[in-house]
Amino acid sequence: MKKLLLFILTLTLLATFSCEDVLDEKIYGQIADSDYWNTELDAETAIKAAYASARGGWEGLSFWQYCVEDMGTNIATGGYFATFDYTSYTGWSGTTPDFVDWGIWPSFWESINYANTVLDRVPDMDIDENVKNRVIGEAHAIRAMIYFHLVNWFGGMPEVTTTKETPLEIPRQSVESNYTLIENDLKKALDLLPDKSTLISMGETDYGRVTSGAAWSLLARAYLQQGKWTECAAATLEVINSGEYSLEPDYLDIFSLSNVGFANTEVIWVLPFIAGTSPVVDANVLLVYLWRAPEISDYNAYYDWNGDIRVTTGFYTSFETGDKRREGLFGSTDGTANPIMLLKYPPDPSTDGFNSGTDYPLVRYADVLLMRAEALANLKDIEGAVDEVNKVRARAGLPDLDPDNYTSVSLLNHIHNERRWELYFEGHAKRDMIRMSKDNLIEYIKTQSADWESYTAERYLLLPLPSNATASNPLLTQNPGFE
Repeated sequence: MKKLLLFILTLTLLATFSCEDVLDEKIYGQIADSDYWNTELDAETAIKAAYASARGGWEGLSFWQYCVEDMGTNIATGGYFATFDYTSYTGWSGTTPDFVDWGIWPSFWESINYANTVLDRVPDMDIDENVKNRVIGEAHAIRAMIYFHLVNWFGGMPEVTTTKETPLEIPRQSVESNYTLIENDLKKALDLLPDKSTLISMGETDYGRVTSGAAWSLLARAYLQQGKWTECAAATLEVINSGEYSLEPDYLDIFSLSNVGFANTEVIWVLPFIAGTSPVVDANVLLVYLWRAPEISDYNAYYDWNGDIRVTTGFYTSFETGDKRREGLFGSTDGTANPIMLLKYPPDPSTDGFNSGTDYPLVRYADVLLMRAEALANLKDIEGAVDEVNKVRARAGLPDLDPDNYTSVSLLNHIHNERRWELYFEGHAKRDMIRMSKDNLIEYIKTQSADWESYTAERYLLLPLPSNATASNPLLTQNPGFE
């Protein structure tokens, strides 16, 4: 075979991945590199590999965002065998929790490598400029999205932005440097990506591909996590003023299997999943591990794999009276501790017993409104912040907040609660607590951990790096407390 794009950069980070094999299977088949990058289909196939690598069955965002973010807080409890080491906040190391090594790290770096390959090769292709620009914009946005998860889950990461250089040792960069990369990627994407209306007018059917609205939303999220309130407020206003998105009238309709694609007015960027395929392709695997209330039979088509992921009674009872968002939960009379079943994601009638075609809303409009509210509250614009919160509360069937009843601090506390009630089990909770209620998260970790006094609870704010990765790259230093 002629020269293939060598993924030595990612091989250094993955340690156990055969990058040529992955490249051959997902992009090239048996096609030599010199015969590949010629057509629009080649470019689009390459970028779809970057999407797919972020959400394969049991890998990436097919499950682990729920574990790391939601089950890592007092919103949820239970789990299954691969998650108990995580939720216990005890005994973490370079090999524990083991899912970090096989479920998160490889797929994220593989996705970055596919994005980098696109950015290295597509600009020189002689294809339609609109196709070229869109694919390049998507590569920047995907890389930014993956780096956002990496920096929040692991801290500052090595910055791998090309496949043309092959250093065997790659140092970590600072969190601030990673965010600069994320911001720059998203700003480049903004200039290249079409908006939702343009895709609809084009007759686009692949609704999982990123748009300019999604890039603005991710940029707002990156600003928010850094405390760049003015920039976040401006980015969210771009999404709002675009007129491309609106709140779905009914909260649970956001997640309905019959309300997918561009018809869903609220979802800004969704990761589409499909069930019943062999081999498994991009399937959501959360539902097979849910605890099942004896009163609910709708999920009985899923295998009984001894999962008992459920919501805590404390979170269930925290909702205001009449909040329709709590309809995504069911309070059982079963004698199980915390007998609260998650119903937010409906069962898929096409399931093969463990996979679901339930899409994952990576970004949606209610999140944008609440991000703007948080930014404005930090900027002391109480009235403006309350206006945004009230839009979300109205859909939940709740009365408006009165801005005269709030200070900036008390309103931020309430916005944090609104985010929990609105976005539970969507992969935001731990990150939100680190940003908005870090001390409470530390105290929660202490209630779960058997070794925090020996190592400090703060070490559990980040995941440990896999030992295979640190062994193969001496400059990839382990996170504090896991050395």
